[in-house]
Amino acid sequence: MRARRRSDERGIALAVAVFALVVIGALVAGTFFAGRLEQQTGMNTFFAAQATEAAEAGLSEAVASQTAAALLALDPNETNELPLVNVGDHTSATRSVTRLAGNLFLVRSLGSRTNPAGGELARRSLGQLIRLVQADIEVNAGLT
Repeated sequence: MRARRRSDERGIALAVAVFALVVIGALVAGTFFAGRLEQQTGMNTFFAAQATEAAEAGLSEAVASQTAAALLALDPNETNELPLVNVGDHTSATRSVTRLAGNLFLVRSLGSRTNPAGGELARRSLGQLIRLVQADIEVNAGLT
């Protein structure tokens, strides 16, 4: 007796192969998407770090360049905008000094990282409070 051929199972290998290719394609696409997302996150973190460093450099330069006489010449609540500082390629800092009250000043620095076309990639802001204190030294002896 001959075994009957089952005609209803013809072509199942093609359907399984196509399904396997779809599953493998989805896994590869997901891996590429995750990799691209990680790369973009890393670049954004790098740009933010550059903007932070620019803000810190601008803050340090602003504090170092201001004299006590120039600071005391400001009226209360008056803001003095300082010139833009280019820290590196496409990285700059804008700074300002505001006299709050008496001998208390607020120095602000806004660091910015831009792309070659001028579009802003990251921006970070830092501030520092400065109080001018005069040293009151009493000399009870002669100078030799």
